[in-house]
Amino acid sequence: MADASTPVSPPKPPDHNRVGVDYRLPIPRPKVRGIVIDAHTHLLAARHAKTWFDSGVHYGIDAFISMTPLEEALAVDRDWHGRIHFIAIPSWGDQSADWVDKWLRRIEAFYNIGSRIVKFHMAPGSMWSRGLRLDEGPLRRVLQEVADRKMIFMSHVGDPHTWYADKYAKDPAKFGTRDQHYQMWENALTEYRDRPWLGAHMGGNPEDLARLQRLLDTYPNLVIDSSATRWMVREISTRRDEAREFIIRNQDRILFGSDQVSTDDRGWDFLASRFWCHRKMWDTAHIGTSPILDPDLDEAHQPTLRGLALPDDVLQKLYHDNAEKLLAKAGFSFGWG
Repeated sequence: MADASTPVSPPKPPDHNRVGVDYRLPIPRPKVRGIVIDAHTHLLAARHAKTWFDSGVHYGIDAFISMTPLEEALAVDRDWHGRIHFIAIPSWGDQSADWVDKWLRRIEAFYNIGSRIVKFHMAPGSMWSRGLRLDEGPLRRVLQEVADRKMIFMSHVGDPHTWYADKYAKDPAKFGTRDQHYQMWENALTEYRDRPWLGAHMGGNPEDLARLQRLLDTYPNLVIDSSATRWMVREISTRRDEAREFIIRNQDRILFGSDQVSTDDRGWDFLASRFWCHRKMWDTAHIGTSPILDPDLDEAHQPTLRGLALPDDVLQKLYHDNAEKLLAKAGFSFGWG
């Protein structure tokens, strides 16, 4: 046992607040007419919802489009009706032989409670573990069901460059290459170019804005969202001026999304850390060390958050107009605010 003269190390700060930000300080609402919509989230359980919505409201975020499990969706909708729209997702761990039939039944169940977006998780690891592609194989039935129901396609294609440069590069025969993954996506985008398509995580490649520009120019049905937090802080900040120009140029095609994920051990401040970073990044010219630990970088190279200070008319579209416009293509509106 240490005696009184033994120096005591200060407690290690939490990974969601390494620099001592007071997330509970007041912050102005975004300069937006109508409600602010977070178009990419994962509210995973009804028991998480009160803390989730309280944190969102503090940061001026009113409504959410969420990948909530079907088993939790009705309870969330009962208590927060009108403030959440559900994205249809499969039971991710289902490895049964009839998983496609089950996935189709879940899409129908989600559709019956109002869902009008279907998510396809086509990250390299997911593709390898299930042997799935968007442009061939068993997902063809699912894609056609989405088209027949006139729902919105949503996909996660690609991953951070740091992953492609490290773990995927170690076994390209297993995981494939980014160019192969994007060719697969383009095959599907071409086939279903009459249906709206939402590309998650800045189209999965914020490191290559030229690629994203070509995709947006080639596929008028494509829009993208601004999730996820650590990824965007790192890569958007790195190319701050280029990213600002890209977003202003494509201001009608980008939706605000945080990729916020709820769990039993993620309290108010954890959730707030993600909203804080997004508000600072898009609304302000803030420059400072990111409060969130980036596990893709070592301690000496943690990212600096560089805010884009987007114009008010662009923020209006990012936070509200573009999400409402996308949902309207499938006959849905939040209908308030």
